[in-house]
Amino acid sequence: MTGRITELGSVSRFVGWAGSARSRIADAERQIATGKRHEQPSAVPTDAGTILQSRNQLARLQQFLRNQANANDLLATSDNALQNSTAALTQVRTLALQAVNGATSMEGRDTIAAEIRAVAREVLALANTSFDGRPIYAGTSDSTRAYDDTGAYLGDGGQVRRRISDQLTFDVGSPGPRVFGTENGADPYNGTVFQVLEQLAFDIENDNIAGGRAGIEAIDVASSRMLTELGRVGGLTNRIEAAGEQARTEEARLNARLSLTEDTDLAEAVVRLRSSEASYEATLAASARALNRSLLDFLR
Repeated sequence: MTGRITELGSVSRFVGWAGSARSRIADAERQIATGKRHEQPSAVPTDAGTILQSRNQLARLQQFLRNQANANDLLATSDNALQNSTAALTQVRTLALQAVNGATSMEGRDTIAAEIRAVAREVLALANTSFDGRPIYAGTSDSTRAYDDTGAYLGDGGQVRRRISDQLTFDVGSPGPRVFGTENGADPYNGTVFQVLEQLAFDIENDNIAGGRAGIEAIDVASSRMLTELGRVGGLTNRIEAAGEQARTEEARLNARLSLTEDTDLAEAVVRLRSSEASYEATLAASARALNRSLLDFLR
């Protein structure tokens, strides 16, 4: 027995076909607009694990890259402060050599002592250099300055660290005593650079030639300590930049991996959109012809 196709059944089929075509159009439009094949990884269970793993790895890697950038900026700030500090000590050494020269008058020595104290204030300001609002030579303390106006250390011995990969963590900060020396009230020339400069100025203005020569030697020790720190900063910068290159290469690989599973193939999506639109229009046209019947159609 041949089944009879009712008018209502025809309408239902045409509505279903049109809805399916419209759904395909909407999906193609969404992929083109968002640039993504799927709204959520759960829409593709076979790829969900790969997508989520890649996203997590990428997020972790990007945090490491931010840490690397921050570490490099901090080290660049430290490098600049150290360069200027060693230049200042070189200037002091030149002044001290003039002062211990027997041909220099007492008035000249007083002038040199004043200049040395002025340079000492410059070095103190450099020792209080800040990065992101924190003094870079105060260790991990919450102090707003590494040194007070007398040159006394206000920080602690903590190490400022940055993790730049799963395997690498670097000490990017330097507690002040490692750079500017440790305070020594009994023997200023074996104390901080600020004690050295003040004692040197005192000896020069008091015509203490032997003390001035001892001060020059102390300046050399302080300069050597800063140059050692400069070498450490330079070496760290190179290692962090090398790690950054590796991280950027890995970031590109992960992005490419995600793109293969997530990103829309625009050419393919446009073709599907046009095909779906054509199918939708054809379905509407066919339904209009099939369902637009009059009484005469049934009398033929």
